[in-house]
Amino acid sequence: MRVFAIWAACLALAVAAGISLRPRVSLGGELTQEGQAEVSRSRAARLEAAVLFGLVLPACLTFALARYYRRGGGHARGIVVDVAGDELRLWGRGYGSRVVLPGARLEERLVDVYAGRLGAWRQRRMRISTGGAPRTGVRELELATVAEPGDEAAGGLRLDGGEGDCVELRRDDYEALRAELVRSCDRAEPVASL
Repeated sequence: MRVFAIWAACLALAVAAGISLRPRVSLGGELTQEGQAEVSRSRAARLEAAVLFGLVLPACLTFALARYYRRGGGHARGIVVDVAGDELRLWGRGYGSRVVLPGARLEERLVDVYAGRLGAWRQRRMRISTGGAPRTGVRELELATVAEPGDEAAGGLRLDGGEGDCVELRRDDYEALRAELVRSCDRAEPVASL
């Protein structure tokens, strides 16, 4: 929808520029030498405005928009994941979830993710789930990082398909959080039994 709005606004701007750049000659004045020069100047200016406002500007704005909303772009900021006491907390501006760690189970798996226009890639995901009904918070949280080539062989992790529906951490943050969760959870299983 944003891309359509960009192109529609730029085309409207190109039409407005074309109208403002019309030849300024009196009726019958286009037959004189000065009139023909003005018509020629107007055509060149209109062509320049059409290319600039109707093609170059919307293409640049579309590229900037796609770059901003790509994986790792400026859209996913302000999400905090931390272990506080006996809870894993995931929170941001105006929302939050938490899982109680004593009695929780940690499972890992590999997931081939498809996230629409953001593309497809492989993630290493860990799911932290409580044993029964949660006392507070949610029953489970899922966190991920981009998978590396050695993850399949080293961890014996099962490969599943999925969507880009969880928070993706940098690899070093994921490993540090995983080590802390292995210490805090009662059970840690490398292969998920889903």
